[in-house]
Amino acid sequence: MSSNAIPSGRTLILALGNPLRGDDGVGAAVLDCLRGRDLPSEVDLVDGGTSGLELVLTMQGYARVIVIDAADMRLTPGEWRQFSLDDVLLHARDPHLSGTMHYAGLAEALVLAEALDQLPPEITVIGVQPATTDWEPGLTAPVQAALGSIADAVLMTAAAISQM
Repeated sequence: MSSNAIPSGRTLILALGNPLRGDDGVGAAVLDCLRGRDLPSEVDLVDGGTSGLELVLTMQGYARVIVIDAADMRLTPGEWRQFSLDDVLLHARDPHLSGTMHYAGLAEALVLAEALDQLPPEITVIGVQPATTDWEPGLTAPVQAALGSIADAVLMTAAAISQM
């Protein structure tokens, strides 16, 4: 195994988004919450920022990936949903649906990883409804208020999949 290889069985919690664009920074904020919690030893936290297709390389070698990103799902700001890989790939492949999800870079990277047979075996995406993604740093109050429940969900998902 090369020095850059990731041991099998590891879980990646990957935050996407830009904290300078309001609620688009929710992923990084959830990572900050998680850093203060008791994480399973096989979990890595990575802030992927506004990565595009290079996400294929970021996810490579992980058994499980949990992605946190802002997503326009036409919900109340701060509401969040958990999606499977199939849900995200459906949105990536259907031009009528792809505009509703913010994580277009992620969806495209997952389609590429699938084509290259490089998809991690398990992928979960947590999409959080933003109130704004305008050029202003900081989260809005509704998204800030949801951070604890999102972090709890990420921990529960990581613990559940680490038990598999």
